[in-house]
Amino acid sequence: LPKSCVKGEDVAIPIPEDEYLAGIDACKHNLHGRIILPKGATPLTVESLRAKLATLWKSIGRWGIMSLGKGFFEFTFTSLEDLRRVRSVGSWNLAPGLLKLFAWTSDFNPSFQQQTTAQ
Repeated sequence: LPKSCVKGEDVAIPIPEDEYLAGIDACKHNLHGRIILPKGATPLTVESLRAKLATLWKSIGRWGIMSLGKGFFEFTFTSLEDLRRVRSVGSWNLAPGLLKLFAWTSDFNPSFQQQTTAQ
């Protein structure tokens, strides 16, 4: 493993550029998503969201989900075809709430996203 170092008040681990680029390339089958819930609704856990989507995405191959915080999630798919099939639907009805999916970007940060209740 690379040796960590201190930069200012943070601990940093240098990542070789070729490994960084390989990691970025591996994310070409990923999407970001946001759950939009009605006011007062209980936020979904990763497990409950996975269960809801498993019924909606029966025809999709293997996929994964990871919480990014603030109602945002990252989805991984084993094939570009599966990603395109899921993305072709504008929003997924989770009853209650909607899942809006958008393209994966390397610089996505949920903390910098505008929170809105408009759908």
